[in-house]
Parts: sequence; structure tokens; C-alpha cells
Amino acid sequence: MSKKIGCVIAYKNNHTNYGTSLVGYALIKKLQQLGNDVEVINYVKHPTFKEKVVIGINQIRVTGFFNFLKKRFAPKPTNLNYINGIKIRTKAVEAYKERKLIPLFRDYVGFNALQKGSKNYDAIVVGSDQVWLPLGLKTKFFNLLFVDDNVRKIAYASSFGVSEIPLFQKKDTATYLDRFYRISVREQKGKEIVDSLSKKKAEVVADPTMLLDRSEWAEEITSSQVDTSVPYVFCYFLGNNPEARKAANELKAKTGLKIITIRHMDEFVEADEQFGDEAPYDVNPEDFVKYIKDATYVLTDSFHCSAFSIQFQKKFMTFYRFTVGAKGGRNSRIDSLFDVLSVPREHIYQGDISKIDFSIDWEIVDAKLVALRGESINYIVDSLV
Repeated sequence: MSKKIGCVIAYKNNHTNYGTSLVGYALIKKLQQLGNDVEVINYVKHPTFKEKVVIGINQIRVTGFFNFLKKRFAPKPTNLNYINGIKIRTKAVEAYKERKLIPLFRDYVGFNALQKGSKNYDAIVVGSDQVWLPLGLKTKFFNLLFVDDNVRKIAYASSFGVSEIPLFQKKDTATYLDRFYRISVREQKGKEIVDSLSKKKAEVVADPTMLLDRSEWAEEITSSQVDTSVPYVFCYFLGNNPEARKAANELKAKTGLKIITIRHMDEFVEADEQFGDEAPYDVNPEDFVKYIKDATYVLTDSFHCSAFSIQFQKKFMTFYRFTVGAKGGRNSRIDSLFDVLSVPREHIYQGDISKIDFSIDWEIVDAKLVALRGESINYIVDSLV
């Protein structure tokens, strides 16, 4: 029987991260394919001064005071090519959202309206991506603290984005986890966190982008107009690790292939102005998937670019974006992706880009992916019965 589902996804106006848009779309698509009536719960915040202070203090405690100040008072880029390019990219991504996501939005203005509105649904599903980052604990949104006690709360492939919850947040984290009917997470570390803090037991499920198989994604991107006819190396780096760019140029020198890159995703990286043979800005999420699908090689520090590289069985190399053990680091999701699907760890960069040609037994990987997808769909179905 069809259920009225409220879907809580990672969404932000003028936010151009491709993985975030694709995760939200894929989860909604699968819920609809299963016969449900889906609305996206869009929380229009009007926080009080006190709430802003509480959120700010939480951010300082999680990231450290220096990192908080560094981010808050970072100088704005003055590079005109960058400024104009970001406007073009934002327009492309927002147009995708207008087509694929926003028609399903239902706005709730203010926290009181959000609380009352939660009663409109048979169940509310939150996921996926890094919706449970310690930074966001006090917003009471992605942890579904706004949802009425009588409404079923389901987490799908939710990610903490970190390997460990800060000590001062463990009690509050346990409180919101215990309110869920079912909990699933995207990585093994997330399961360990839930199992250690909560009375609930978590399951590891597929990232929402993996709920759709590669033939479905190929169908989704048929409208993409990007030219991928000439062989290329696709580089998608969210961080600023110079080793990744150096390795890409080594691969270019070895193969003679051009580099297509998408620059300045999370931040302006001065060195990237000279990196890559083509660096288009007019790229929407469908174009992003097509660039991965048609590439000869893929180099990335992105979880979702890695996941799509596996879906499309590419020769690829993943770079850690964060220093191992760094405060707030989020490498655990990469490790979990490789472990769950038995992808050789030679494809996590350790100083030798030639390992990108290291053999992957795609028959084994694909069998694990198909099994994981089936188990994950069953989790959704069982959670809504």
C-alpha cells in the first residue's frame, strides 16, 4: 500500500556539490519506484539569536576555535574567472534541481511549522550523505528531533562523516538515535558508532546513488550534451592536495591523454588555475556522471565520484582528502566503500599512480554491489511495512 513519505535530504540553495544532488534524487527515485507518495521536507529556518549562538558554539567545539575562525573569516576570492565560473556552475546545478528536486518540495517555515508538519506523513526518511555530521547536531533537523513521536523515523544510509563522535556529543547523539524505528548507515564506522551509543543496531546499506544500477544511470544522463568523444582522464578533486594534481599530470605524460577537470568545488585552489586541459564550469549533475562514465581514467578524492567509478567499472584512483587521523577527517567512508565491495586498496593512492592499472575483478565487485543493492532495497521495503 502506498505510504505518504516525508524525505529529508541534504539540500542547500546555490550549493554545487554534485554528489549531494544525486544522492537526494536517487533516494527519492527509489522510494517512488516502490510505489510511495514522496515529498521533500524543506525546512526554511528562522533561528533565534540564542539558537544561532548554540549552533556556533557547537561548531567551535567540533572543529576547534582556530579552524572555525579560519573558515569564517577566510578572504573572498577576487579571481574574476573563478567568480564568473562559479556563477555559471551554480546556474547549471540549480537548473537541475529545478527539474528533478524542487517540484517535490514542501516548505515549512520555522521550527514550529516543521514540528506540526511532521504529522502529515506515515514515515519520515532521512538520508543520505553526511547528514549526521557532528557540526549539525544542534539544528535538530537531520537527526529528526523535530518529528512527532508517533511518526515512524527511518534513517537510510545516513553518514556521520567522521570516524568518532566527539565525547561531549555522545549523550545527545544517543538520544536522537534511540528515537528511530530503523537505522541504516553508509559505512562500517557509522554502524560501530550507532551500535556503541544506541539501543538500536544499525545496518550498512548502499549509498543511494547505488540504488540505481548503471543502466538506470545511463538512461538518466541521456540528455547531457557534454562532448566526451576524445579520450581523456577525468579529475574531480574537492580538496587541495597537490599530490593528486602531480599524479594526474604523471598519468597524462604516461598516456598522452588530455585532462578534463572540474575546478574549485569546495574552495578556490590557486594552483588549479593552471591544472587540466579543459575545465568546464557549465556542468550539471548529469554531465558530471557522464564525464565519469565515458572517461578512460578517473582520479578523485570524492566518495561519490569513486562510487560512480565503481558502478561504471572504470580504471580509477581515489585520493584521501583528509590527513589520516585529522580532527574532523572523513576518510572512513572511502575505506568502507572499498571494503564492502572488495575493491583492491591499490586504488587508494599511496604514491604510485601506475597502480591505477591494477586489476579489479569486476565480476566479484559487481556481484557484491548487486547483493548490496538488493539488501538495501529490502531494508527500505521492510522499514515501511
